[in-house]
Amino acid sequence: MEKSISNQAIPAPSPKPTPKPTPKPTPGKNNIILKNGDTGERVRDLQNKLKRAGYSLVADGVYGPNTENVVRAFQRKYNLSVDGIAGPNTLNKLDAVLKQPSKPAKPSQPTKPKSGSSNGSAVVPYPGYVIKRGSTDSSNVSRIQRALNISADGNFGPQTESTVKAYQKRKGLVVDGIVGQATWNTLF
Repeated sequence: MEKSISNQAIPAPSPKPTPKPTPKPTPGKNNIILKNGDTGERVRDLQNKLKRAGYSLVADGVYGPNTENVVRAFQRKYNLSVDGIAGPNTLNKLDAVLKQPSKPAKPSQPTKPKSGSSNGSAVVPYPGYVIKRGSTDSSNVSRIQRALNISADGNFGPQTESTVKAYQKRKGLVVDGIVGQATWNTLF
């Protein structure tokens, strides 16, 4: 007896999916995530960049509650997701902000305090440095005092500091009594 061989096609095994290669970090892009509890040089670098952007904090390399609050203030100002985590979007925006050329200060003109919320840009340009208790820039201290509706004597003393802290608390800013860029931009 002869055996017959069937002409039925045997299905080929289905191809295995080709694994996608892990994307390599894009040069110039931030592909790290920094959050509360992290420590080290990357945290210190973040803190120094935030200071250069006008925020008041200590660059100690420890991502604690103060750093998280400053990151939140930065995220709020630039309409990013406000989570206190310095991920790629926050870090790239911070780098972009720092790369912007600083505008030369315009001659001072009297301004009236702005009411309402800030859109993140100041009517009176930020001077480029923090103003705090003991500051000797009486012109800008007086401007701040007028905006806070307190006696404008040009002296940044305890009353001005406590009024700045109360203002920062009302506006959801980092409450440190120091007028950095974020506080300045909401005042002006």
